[in-house]
Amino acid sequence: MKRNNYAGNKLFLGVEDLEWFGLDVSGETSQVGQNSWDRKAGEIRMTENWSASKLHEAARSAYHSGNLRKGMTIVQRCLDADPDDGRAWELSGLIHYSGGHFLHSVHALELASALVPLRSAGRVCLAHAYAKTNRIGLACDLMTDLIDDDSMSVPLLLQVAAGFDSIDQPELAVRTCQRVIQRDGQVAQAHYDLGFYAGRIGLPRQQIELSIRKAVELSPDVAQYRVGLAGLLLEQEQAEEACDLVADLSDAELTSLDCSCCLQRLATLYRLAADERRVVVCQRRLTDLEVGASKTHHS
Repeated sequence: MKRNNYAGNKLFLGVEDLEWFGLDVSGETSQVGQNSWDRKAGEIRMTENWSASKLHEAARSAYHSGNLRKGMTIVQRCLDADPDDGRAWELSGLIHYSGGHFLHSVHALELASALVPLRSAGRVCLAHAYAKTNRIGLACDLMTDLIDDDSMSVPLLLQVAAGFDSIDQPELAVRTCQRVIQRDGQVAQAHYDLGFYAGRIGLPRQQIELSIRKAVELSPDVAQYRVGLAGLLLEQEQAEEACDLVADLSDAELTSLDCSCCLQRLATLYRLAADERRVVVCQRRLTDLEVGASKTHHS
């Protein structure tokens, strides 16, 4: 079973994760160096009398739409006018994180925190940036402080849980998901992620299954939840129910999966159900993933 990528707030993510939110960052080229980003002359057309708040709004809009270069260009204009613009530094940190420049993200967010209280997204982003730059203790301490912070949104708390998992603290990821469910028991993603992290710390299979079943119950149209539950049932030799769960998955849903283990289990289930067409679809997707991984390895 693979933890489903959470499609929540468009706040901070690595480039490889922006696709979760349907954001297109093709053509976003950045250069090494603090706030040194490739710009196209005339791309940003703004009047000279725009206020800082309006520039911040324009930068956030560009960032949320996935246009990192445009967002950084606007942020740099803010910082040129006022080097102590804490909100601009915070936006710079978010954009640098999304561009994969984690050290620059830490630098910008730490500067921002010295000037203004970081917003929730900035705090979560800084914790993840600490993790990415191997400052594990700082990452863990910061995320632990966020678990019981009522100002944190559910999507951000789920990113906190993912952050704990990334630093090999699945127990704290479980605690974070439990906190989300305590606040809102109708969040399917929280139940699914709880099942995933529960498996990581060796909790009983029955408990894991209950969490995944709850996710399926709340969001039956999410293919990843059904695939996860089917894989779990297959491991428990409950193949008939597992086959029923995935019998109507479309080709598009199958080709959207990026977990090789899940696809292999699906292929096994479809063979048991004599569904050769879907077996072929799974095998083709597995081949595509292998080719992609090979290209990444050699690049």
